[in-house]
Amino acid sequence: MVRKFLSFVICYLLFVTLFTASSFAVSVYPNPWVPDSNKTDGAGQQIHGTLAGGINFTGLSTDGGTIFIYNSTGELVIKLKWNPGEISKNWNGRNARHEYVASGVYLWVIKDGGTKSGKIVVVR
Repeated sequence: MVRKFLSFVICYLLFVTLFTASSFAVSVYPNPWVPDSNKTDGAGQQIHGTLAGGINFTGLSTDGGTIFIYNSTGELVIKLKWNPGEISKNWNGRNARHEYVASGVYLWVIKDGGTKSGKIVVVR
């Protein structure tokens, strides 16, 4: 019960605290992201995320930059760079050793001349 409540609070805080400037967005739908499920509701809408869909960072600076993903203990999980001219980057839920990450809260930090940050919840 406490775990479900905590998950709800984390998800709520994620939506409340996401950076909302211009066209920048992190497409984590649904959140928490359940990457290995293809379940749909009665209307055919996807209930959970997929590995193929990943987590999309869109509206990024056209000058290029780096996305840092950290686990809840502050360890760097992966560093994703994008080149000048690109405006989106996808994270497939894997770490730098190409292993799928465990369930938990992950923090992202984008450095592209400025700094943006937020949280992603992954449930396996």
